[in-house]
Amino acid sequence: MRISVPNPFKRDSQKAGLPPGSLVYVGEERTEPIRITIIDYDETHLHETEVQSVEECLPYTHTETVTWIHIKGIHEPKIIEEIGRHFEVNSLVLEDIMAPNHLPKIEIHDDHVFIILKSLDYNVASLSVLKEQISLIIGKNFVISLQENREELFESIQNRLRKTQGRIRNMGADYLAYALIDVVVDHYFIVLEHLSDRIELMEEEAITHPTSDVLEKINVLRREFLLLRRPILPLRDVLNNVLDDETPLFTQATHLYFHDVYDHLNQIIHTLETLRSAASSLFDTYTSAVSHRMNEVMKVLTMVATFFIPLTFIAGIYGMNFKFMPELETHWGYPIVLLVMVGIGIGMFIYFKLKKWF
Repeated sequence: MRISVPNPFKRDSQKAGLPPGSLVYVGEERTEPIRITIIDYDETHLHETEVQSVEECLPYTHTETVTWIHIKGIHEPKIIEEIGRHFEVNSLVLEDIMAPNHLPKIEIHDDHVFIILKSLDYNVASLSVLKEQISLIIGKNFVISLQENREELFESIQNRLRKTQGRIRNMGADYLAYALIDVVVDHYFIVLEHLSDRIELMEEEAITHPTSDVLEKINVLRREFLLLRRPILPLRDVLNNVLDDETPLFTQATHLYFHDVYDHLNQIIHTLETLRSAASSLFDTYTSAVSHRMNEVMKVLTMVATFFIPLTFIAGIYGMNFKFMPELETHWGYPIVLLVMVGIGIGMFIYFKLKKWF
């Protein structure tokens, strides 16, 4: 069975030669309609609705409440263009939103902050890590989040808002941005836990059944860990910029929570490097298992050959049939030679057993 890992850079070639700011979706082809959900809230009230266009979101952004505009689907340039027109977002930012293979980054503008990060999920059926780009546009009292296809990613945040759980209803848009980033980072722990279990199973398989299929699985796993560094490691620089920059959109009270996410991310990076080393050592385990199995086979063959060397020598001597060989006329010569050969075999067996050679 051949396992393949998709190339994350293959579709970027579609934008070759286009001018900067061109809105071209370079992700996987999608036909489902884009969904725009609005959750407008403060301490005392919450209003949740689904709209058909970005323009319908504008009345909510001019209030003192916090507005979360969640857009599921980034494959329609018209919707992304509306975001740029109504929220005065630069065309280069819009271009990055429609490029799902972009590295995590942060851009701090006068009236908003733009953040790209990657969410990860583990597909148990295909034993693969699924990646999705999350884009956040954070204003004074609003957050626009855009994702490709995962519906359930921010469901826990939505439930907390509906049930007035925690401090999220009492905080501003910067805390909502923190909560969204925190959910994404928490999913990294889940993915790494699955990969850790997979390494343990593969290590056992490499020891007990070191076949070519196992070697291919090891190579795929090693490549997966290499690709996982791409979405995770740059996120640390993003959080560093949030904590170091003096932008008024992120208050000092929220910085405390971003520090917590930063600590979690450092723990994830440390775990990732540890698991990556373990995945690389699987090849050494596989090689050792193959060598051990080959040594066992050679040991058995050597034992068999050693048993038959003296017996073949005796049989060769008496197989020459020279005319004046003294034993040729002996009446009991044949059974005596057979007994001698059996005795030699038994003696060698006992000697090997005492030496613990098998």
